[in-house]
Amino acid sequence: MFVTLAVVARFCIGRADMDLDQLRHPHLIALRRWWLGQGGSEGLPSAADLSPTMLRRWLDNMVVVDLDPAGEARYAYYGANLAAAFGTDMVGRSIDQLPETQRAILVREYDTIRRGRAPVARRYTADFDGQTQTWERLLLPFFDGEGAVEKIIVAVYRLE
Repeated sequence: MFVTLAVVARFCIGRADMDLDQLRHPHLIALRRWWLGQGGSEGLPSAADLSPTMLRRWLDNMVVVDLDPAGEARYAYYGANLAAAFGTDMVGRSIDQLPETQRAILVREYDTIRRGRAPVARRYTADFDGQTQTWERLLLPFFDGEGAVEKIIVAVYRLE
């Protein structure tokens, strides 16, 4: 079930600190612009204000990760295109259920978002069942009323 995810992590080439101005995929550029407009008077996009209607354009290539105060990350939503590409739907599951190599990459990314309270992007090339593919990821934090990161939206698109 997780074979593809393990292969991705093992042969992944990418940076978690990619400059956001280097995003190439037009849907990710548009999503980042949308996120920048969601900050309100505090400059922090609110998790409570999120709705599927707002995100409709990106839903098929998006996951929503809920972060609890203890640090556990659990998938609240897993887009149809990603479930098809990675061979599984992770809704309701913790990232602890992923293979260790993949989990370690995601833990670092999610911790970077939680501590830095700012978006992160990564571009990576991986072997997917014998086919080399390059993907781009944009991770966007959404905050609770206290200013802590409560949700992370992760949008992922394959670059052609």
